[in-house]
Amino acid sequence: MGVSTPEEMAEAFVERFGERDAAGLLALYADDATFTFDGVNFACGKEQIKQALGGFLSSPMRLRGKYESVLVAGDVALCSLRWEMLDPDGWIDQDGLSVEVLKRGADGKWRFAIDDATGASRERD
Repeated sequence: MGVSTPEEMAEAFVERFGERDAAGLLALYADDATFTFDGVNFACGKEQIKQALGGFLSSPMRLRGKYESVLVAGDVALCSLRWEMLDPDGWIDQDGLSVEVLKRGADGKWRFAIDDATGASRERD
């Protein structure tokens, strides 16, 4: 699957998350992609990413987000998503700022190569 431009990734991810479309979310990742929510635990490859995202998809939380920046150089894009996880009543339960690296595939579609969901908002020691 993938998206036609890097700028479309945030909307595609939020939409598929809201629909609880696990296959659609997974299709936004390259086969050898890496995902982390906390910078400690890493999911590498689609099978591990599927397992990592499963917990989020099984929760009642809703996701809201928008890109703060998208920088493109050739077939690589560096993106930063400001996101919020909303509880069933609409209150913000968690929020963060991601660091994402997207790559354009041979089919012209953009996919996550690296998705660090809290990379720009984690406290550093």
